[in-house]
Amino acid sequence: MLGFGDQVSESITHFIGYFSTSIEAVKMRLEYREFKAAPDTPPSHGEILAIQTDPHMQLAPALFNPDVDYIPIPWAPVGNAALEWADVEPIEVQLHGHGVHHKFQPLHTSGHGGHNQTLGQEPFVGPQAPETSLVLQQTSHMLDNDVIIMGDHSTAGVHWGDNSGLADLSVEALLVSDSFAHELPETTSAMPQFFSDQGESISHAEELLTGTPGVTIISSPSEGVYINGVKAAAAPVLDDYKPAQLSTSNSPTPITGRETTVVSGKDIAGSISVEAGSNILVNEVVLTNTGTSGAHFAVAGNYYNINAVVQTNAYSDVDSFNNGFAGQQKLCSPSTNAMNIANFISHTGQVQVPAATGESPVFPQNWQVTVMNGDLMQMNWISQYNFLSDNDAHVLTSGGSYTTITTGSNGMMNTASFANLCSSYDLVIIGGHLYSGNLIFQTNVLFDDDTLTTAGGAGAYNGKLSTSDNLLWNSANIQTSGTTNWVAGLPDHYKQAIDGLANGNHKMPDGFHSDQALQGIAALKMLYISGNVYDLNYISQTNILGDSDYVAHYEDALRAASHDTVWDVSTGSNALINIATIVDSGHGNGTSYVGGGVYSDSILIQAEIIVQQPGHMTGQMQPLANEVVAFLGDDALQPQTTDHAPIHLSDTTHSVDVMQTALA
Repeated sequence: MLGFGDQVSESITHFIGYFSTSIEAVKMRLEYREFKAAPDTPPSHGEILAIQTDPHMQLAPALFNPDVDYIPIPWAPVGNAALEWADVEPIEVQLHGHGVHHKFQPLHTSGHGGHNQTLGQEPFVGPQAPETSLVLQQTSHMLDNDVIIMGDHSTAGVHWGDNSGLADLSVEALLVSDSFAHELPETTSAMPQFFSDQGESISHAEELLTGTPGVTIISSPSEGVYINGVKAAAAPVLDDYKPAQLSTSNSPTPITGRETTVVSGKDIAGSISVEAGSNILVNEVVLTNTGTSGAHFAVAGNYYNINAVVQTNAYSDVDSFNNGFAGQQKLCSPSTNAMNIANFISHTGQVQVPAATGESPVFPQNWQVTVMNGDLMQMNWISQYNFLSDNDAHVLTSGGSYTTITTGSNGMMNTASFANLCSSYDLVIIGGHLYSGNLIFQTNVLFDDDTLTTAGGAGAYNGKLSTSDNLLWNSANIQTSGTTNWVAGLPDHYKQAIDGLANGNHKMPDGFHSDQALQGIAALKMLYISGNVYDLNYISQTNILGDSDYVAHYEDALRAASHDTVWDVSTGSNALINIATIVDSGHGNGTSYVGGGVYSDSILIQAEIIVQQPGHMTGQMQPLANEVVAFLGDDALQPQTTDHAPIHLSDTTHSVDVMQTALA
């Protein structure tokens, strides 16, 4: 009974499960149909753009105008050059064994009859003349005032000085050239006044400086070399006068072996080497000017020529040797060498005329003309300035070590080189005046008053010592190439050319066809300037160095009985160098005519200002303790207030050297 009942229950359960499974399958099929992905819709295309065209164009003709006038642009001889250079060679024809020269002329064939007709050739038009001006200013400024203290001694004190002595000496040196105008002409209209002022300055300088000790004035110096106011046979060489310290090679020595040093604490000697000078300041200029260069000149107005060279060397080299250094005073006498060198070179001569060969001479048949309306200015203005303050203070103590201290050896250099290479012409005609000037101003100022003292049981100083051996060098060279003897009065064909060119007539007058000065030139290259010509070369060079060093020397070693330290102190060997060269070859070497007058002024001034006695020594201050020096600030080293004239630079004198606040 029970078994039968179980089979029925099992069948019913199986049926119910199967039924449920079928229902779930139907539900799944319904859901699948609901979530079936829809197919992609086809793209939508817009309507096709239709453009209506009309092939029949209607153009309305304008009114007929039979009167159309055309006037061509008139030709004038301006613009680019027809030929950069025209060389015309004569044609030689042999007639009965004799050579005959014929002028080359273009042949134009007439349209009727077959006859040849020779017409006059129009002049060629040359390129516009260049106008060049150079204004250059180079300035260097350095402050290198160092304080070095070795050990814990300060009984001798540190005497920090101001630059009042250097300022006074600089003002006195610059007064030599103060009468000359040093302002840059800002416009062309200011140039005539500038040249007039320079001419008056030459007269004033002769009046003010004549009889001044150490100043030599030479009016209208002739060709040659002048050294410190005396004419010499040859110019000296700079390398022969450089300080020995600067001439020594600083190239390192290669190490070839090793050496072992045993420090025992008893036999330590050591060495102290100090280099507080050996500064070098250099200004150098090479200026070449060939502007408006021509073989022959013709000036309707006046010719003004000014040449001036003003050279000044001013120095103070008065050293103070105190205590143990007193014995070195005779061994270290001042040996500053000051050289003012001026060299005037003039290349003159006439254009070579072809030698007679039995043939007919060649004269100009036509010219290439270049016209410049107005004034022509060729100006080169260069100014160079170096200022260095190297006032060092050293408190040195021997401690048995090998020490090298360098607080100098500064170098400052301004250099410039410029060449104005313009076009050259066979003939230059000037409708106004011609102004030419070469001016060189060179100034060196050195203040090298050193103070040396010993203290702390050092006794007499025993070692190498150099406090002078300075060089002040001014070298000026002016090389000119041009006519020195101008012919007064203009020939008639030159006057005709000036009048014609001023009125726009560019044809060459007939008088040039037989001008003996132009023999050998078949095609003349000519420049015409309707106004004035200004040719100015100006160079100003200044070096100012303050090198007043203070050295306090102590002789303490690790062992009190040791006095074997090797000392080598150098506070001089400075070099201030100015070199300027002007090569002016723009005024030709042929025949030159002037319609007005010839005015020429030239002067050479060579001055040497030497301070024989201590003038402005370094300012005395209270001795500085070693602890104070270790924490020196910029404000602590300001100079004392004085009433002296300032140097022509910034009025600040505090040091920017890192060694100022470092304890050696």
